[in-house]
Amino acid sequence: MRRVRLRRARPRHSLVLATIAAAVVASPFAVVMTGAEPRPTDRHRPVPTTAIDQIGLAQAPAAMLDLAESGLAAAGVRLPEIDPDAALRMGERAVGAAVQHLVRDKPLKMVAFTWERPLDVSMLLRAKQADGAWGNWQKLDPVDSGRPASPEHPMGTEPIWVGDAREVQVAVTDNGLAIPAAEPAGGGLAELVIGSAGSLAKTLATTALSALKATLISPEGLLSLGSSMLTPLLGGPSVVARAQWGADESIRCSSPAYSPTMRGAIVHHTAGSNDYTPQQSIEIVRGIYAYHARSLNWCDIGYNVLVDKYGQIFEGAFGGLDRNVEGTHTGGFNKSTVGVSMIGNLDEVAPTTPMVSSVARFLRWRLGKAGVNPAGPAQLTAEPFSDSKFPAGAVTSLPAISGHRDYNSTTCPGQHGYAALTPIRAMVGGTAAPAPESPAPESPAPPPPAQPPAA
Repeated sequence: MRRVRLRRARPRHSLVLATIAAAVVASPFAVVMTGAEPRPTDRHRPVPTTAIDQIGLAQAPAAMLDLAESGLAAAGVRLPEIDPDAALRMGERAVGAAVQHLVRDKPLKMVAFTWERPLDVSMLLRAKQADGAWGNWQKLDPVDSGRPASPEHPMGTEPIWVGDAREVQVAVTDNGLAIPAAEPAGGGLAELVIGSAGSLAKTLATTALSALKATLISPEGLLSLGSSMLTPLLGGPSVVARAQWGADESIRCSSPAYSPTMRGAIVHHTAGSNDYTPQQSIEIVRGIYAYHARSLNWCDIGYNVLVDKYGQIFEGAFGGLDRNVEGTHTGGFNKSTVGVSMIGNLDEVAPTTPMVSSVARFLRWRLGKAGVNPAGPAQLTAEPFSDSKFPAGAVTSLPAISGHRDYNSTTCPGQHGYAALTPIRAMVGGTAAPAPESPAPESPAPPPPAQPPAA
């Protein structure tokens, strides 16, 4: 979840608020990963652009929620003390927590929040489900670049997959304290009561909300996930390569960096939703790529590999899966490690058997190629990073297959994901074999791809 060796920043271009609807032709080259050198192969076909809209959070309408009824209290949110005289002037209007309400007339798909100046807040998000009920509040974990937020190096939260939801609400808090709001007597938008709640609420309302941008990421579906999408790795499992999941290489703005050796693996989770179909996995990967490369200016997706709950393995960062590509996944420890991220929130649910087996199958191949003993330690030298558990220059000796939380101050890969490291290590070491590789889940044949507009 938190990651970060920043690549060369790409020039910042203003993001258009309207969704980019036109399909464009992506770079006609993909990378074949089974050789010693990544080599381009022709892949002429149109790929729809992943649209990214940004809206200032302060521009979104505010709603007032009762702490208990909305579930915010159970999520640890509370209100600051209210000035009694001000409360009296509000009469019988209830006072609750102010949240920002985002509504679209089409599926939101993926939501994140970014900021370009230093900001210390926490955020919770929930989405309205198809039956009209609101889902549970999810904590939005920040991704940390290890440097202050700026226009050149914005910071943001992990993107949350909300799928077909068209409404979300976000609560912005300071250590659990929310902005208080009152319900207008005649109805309408919630009225913030910051004047009666001290400086904290005023700072949240005037500073935090004005700095935060809702980043709406709309990856398009691309292809069915049939067996034709899979690329076999020499001596290893089959993967969905960048070409097959539709990586637009034109938005990748730097060449990969390579470590001289590979010493270990670091396991993550994406911290998003666990509710996705096999076909939506490809949209999630495309959305994360666009967000990392464009919104956060990382130039590429941060993980080396992503694995979904159906056991599908997706190639992540460009440069060849059999080479020591330095990802952007674990601050201070991106060198000499491979970052594998399990798609979902593994604080909420345990990883599925296909997911665990595929992680183990990939790591058995990758660590085997590098000559790494999966039962031994990985000795790594820490580089500077603000959320590292180790000072710069320290030499660590942790298991060759470790979790993100072993190196950085984070809960990643979630309590259930971390518990899964034990069976993963056993499978990689051969004391328990991963389940046999099964065909990718079937899906309906995709419609013909959209053609680019005529010149």
